[in-house]
Order: sequence, then structure tokens, then C-alpha cells
Amino acid sequence: MRLLHTSAGDHWRDMLRRPDGTVSDRIRSLQVEQAFWNQQMASGPPKPDSYAAAVWKALRHLTASSAVSSVLEIGPGWGNYTFLLGRAFACLGCVDISPDNLTFLAEKARQESISLVTFCSAWETAETGRWDLVFGYNCLYRVTEPELFLLKMNRTARKLCVIGMNRPPELPWLPALEEAGLAIHYTRQGCRELLNVLTSLGLKGKFVTVPNHRSFRYSDREALLDRAGQFLLEPCPREKLWKILEPFHRQEADGSLVCEYAFLSQLLVWAPVNFEEETNL
Repeated sequence: MRLLHTSAGDHWRDMLRRPDGTVSDRIRSLQVEQAFWNQQMASGPPKPDSYAAAVWKALRHLTASSAVSSVLEIGPGWGNYTFLLGRAFACLGCVDISPDNLTFLAEKARQESISLVTFCSAWETAETGRWDLVFGYNCLYRVTEPELFLLKMNRTARKLCVIGMNRPPELPWLPALEEAGLAIHYTRQGCRELLNVLTSLGLKGKFVTVPNHRSFRYSDREALLDRAGQFLLEPCPREKLWKILEPFHRQEADGSLVCEYAFLSQLLVWAPVNFEEETNL
């Protein structure tokens, strides 16, 4: 398969790289990514992320006048939006590389009498047929070919394409770690970079920005330091790490630490274009 690369896509690929020039194991290895989701599912029934409600409200507003009856969700994970979509639209499909995710979603859909078609595949190679709406949220962290990803959305959707992300960073204290001179890795690319890729492909999209909020709770100081350590590319004394993190957290009566984070959820929206028809005009 011949890949189309643009300068905007090259910039996206550069942003995927960590300061040492490597990419994360979850990007590099399908097996690592599948093992991650297997572990997530094994830890117990997942709950939807709290920020999903605001994103869902924006999505419903976008689809209100589009006469959408079928929707294909890319990378549903544990179903932040899957069952909301299944209750709102007549036909629902999900594409995911994790068989554990799809098994969980299919069983829950059956319990809720939601008709769900699943495709266990990477989006870029999935054979799904066409759907009115193609939607995905926070499913781009492994995407190394954004041009292919977006063009596949454009070809698959009949009426509307909606792709979104939480604007980085995913935690408010990550830039502070970097400012302190620590080498860290985290998601740096967002919908602004994705819009540049879309534009480079000759497609016109618009932004929908949704104010949002999350609360992060850690059982104690050690749990917080362990979490911060997951972003480090080199060891850091825990006392130094704590001094950076402490101002971002409040301590509750039970000893837990809470970080409140106001951020923006962003949706990139466009009507699909049939390039072949345009060529024949």
C-alpha cells in the first residue's frame, strides 16, 4: 500500500516521538497495546470517563440536523460513547484492535438490547462498509499515518465525520516536570495538528471546542509519585518530584490527593467529500 505523506503529517509523526527519538511501546507494538487493554479489562468493569458527558452533548448537537441513522465508532475502548451511540442511532458498529474490548462491548450491548457490529482490526485496514457517521474520540495516540486515517474516515462516512481529542497535556503538571528539566513523554499533538493534516489533504473541517473538567485522585503521595514516574524517561529523586507535584494537589481528610483539571475537549468535524466525483465534474 502506497502511503501519502504531507508536511503536516510529518509534523504529527515528529510529535509522536519522545525526547530521545523513540516512540512508546504501545505505538510500536500491537501486542503491547492489546496486553494493555487486556489488563484494563481484567482489573474490573470499567466506568465511563467523567469528561465524556460534555463531549457527548456536543456530538448530539452536531448530529441533530444530519439525519444520521448509522454510526461507526473508531477505537471505542471500554465504551465511553458506545452505548450512548447505540441508544441514539439505529445501527452501530465498532472498530478496535483489542478483542477484549470488543468482547466486553458486545456482551454489554446484548444485555442492553443494542444491535452492535464489531470489527477487530486497525482502522486503517478495517473493511466496514459505509456508515452515515464515522466518529472517534481519544483514539489517535497510536496513529502514525494521520493522512491515511482521515482519508479512510472521509471514504467511509456518508454524511459526517467527527474525530476528537482532549487538548494536551493530559495532566496539568506535565509541563511543570519539563520546565524542571526532566525528560518526559506525553501526548503533545492535538486537534490543531490534525486540522492541519486534514487541510493538507484538501478537506475543510471546523473546530468545536468544549470546556471540560476532570478530577484525578491518588490514594496517597506514593501512588501519585508512581503515576508521575510513568511519564519519566530517566530516574528522578522522589522528593524532587514531590516538590513539583505538590502545588497541583490538595489533600483530603482520608489522606488522598486530588488534582482538579479544567481543560478543553476538541472535535474536528467535516462533511465527507467524494474526490472521484469532483474529478469527473
